[in-house]
Amino acid sequence: MKSYVLIYLCLILGLSCKKDDPAQPELTKLGKRDYVWSIDSVEYGNQPGRIGLQSIWGCSATDVWGANGDAPDVRDCLWHYDGTKWSRATEGTPITEFTGNKTVYAVWGTARNNVWAFGRKINQGVLSAFIMHYDGSRWVDVTPSHIASISSTLYTVHGISGSDIWVGGYEYALHFDGSQWSSYLIADSMIVGSLTNSSRKIYCDTYSPWGGDSVFIYSLSDTVFVRKDFDERWQSKFGSGVWATDARLTSFSNGVTYASLLETGDIDTANWRREFTTPTSFRSEFVQSPMNVFAVGVWNLIYHYNGSDWRQIFISVPNHNVDPHSDFWGVWTDGNEVFVCDRQNGIVYHGR
Repeated sequence: MKSYVLIYLCLILGLSCKKDDPAQPELTKLGKRDYVWSIDSVEYGNQPGRIGLQSIWGCSATDVWGANGDAPDVRDCLWHYDGTKWSRATEGTPITEFTGNKTVYAVWGTARNNVWAFGRKINQGVLSAFIMHYDGSRWVDVTPSHIASISSTLYTVHGISGSDIWVGGYEYALHFDGSQWSSYLIADSMIVGSLTNSSRKIYCDTYSPWGGDSVFIYSLSDTVFVRKDFDERWQSKFGSGVWATDARLTSFSNGVTYASLLETGDIDTANWRREFTTPTSFRSEFVQSPMNVFAVGVWNLIYHYNGSDWRQIFISVPNHNVDPHSDFWGVWTDGNEVFVCDRQNGIVYHGR
């Protein structure tokens, strides 16, 4: 499960965002739940394929990006919503240049002219990490040579600010400090499923893409990620997907579990507790603020945390039957509107 987490919300000016780092959302108001749902229009043109977003991020509800690195056609890996419809956004980007096969799995930004996309490139059979940046007018390949030399696919992003971005992929985590990228080898033959932070530490979880049954949690200590806990994936002490506050580390699997965080930021690994259990697993979650968290997953699974409690959300659209086997993956909210993508059926549900 890839987890795609945002801690801060963009400041909106008209229909665009400022270039500055977004301000922290209001933390005294319970997150919204009373959405009226509709289905977004998608412009496909003459190309086959359909929308299926694994990662979504928006500067505003009328300027939203989505990524799907698993799309069979790389032209379907990057999409944009303009307030009216979703359209393919790969044309004219490095993705469609004849310099190797490129795709992106995750998107995140701080403003309409500061958006990042992360994935992989394969050139003459050689795999390398791939980073694109959008400046408000065009996408550019900004992968530094020392990052391009890493044989890794980048799957997930955790943005704290424009000068504090974490990215996870196969075996590695990357960090951007506002001027340069650095890399951290996490574990051999493991994928970083998600990253998160408290005010004291950075945490990540890993899992095996080769059918292994164990998941692991790491935290950054100085310049090294140190393993802190592990679990058998189907025992569900914790799962692949983590979210931290200063008080606790929450994990998403077949439900929600959590462990307390000590004053040092260390995890109380002996005392994982379960909030609730679900019949299927979560795929991703989006944290707009500690008062507004969405977690989505397999078989029409949506839960929302409003700062007080978790509650299941059911999408209802007039004259439309929501597939009970919907595979919800990409999710993003600005606090007033929310986008949820059903990859199984190529639908983006839009709550207002």
